Amino acid sequence: MEQSFELSGVHCMHCVARVKKALEPLAEKVEVTLSPAIAVLTVKEPVSTEKVNEALSKAGDYSAQPLN
Repeated sequence: MEQSFELSGVHCMHCVARVKKALEPLAEKVEVTLSPAIAVLTVKEPVSTEKVNEALSKAGDYSAQPLN
């Protein structure tokens, strides 16, 4: 199952790398793009937006909201 999130605070490839590293413990696979700033998580069970934002806040001034 894939979950997609729109990211805020991602401005460069360094940000992409930090976000990807922060989200990897939550998913089997993580893809992060810069333009548009989106994270796609491949998971067995849905991950809450709160858990995603908690992980991102530890990596820097990043946040996420679900893409519909």
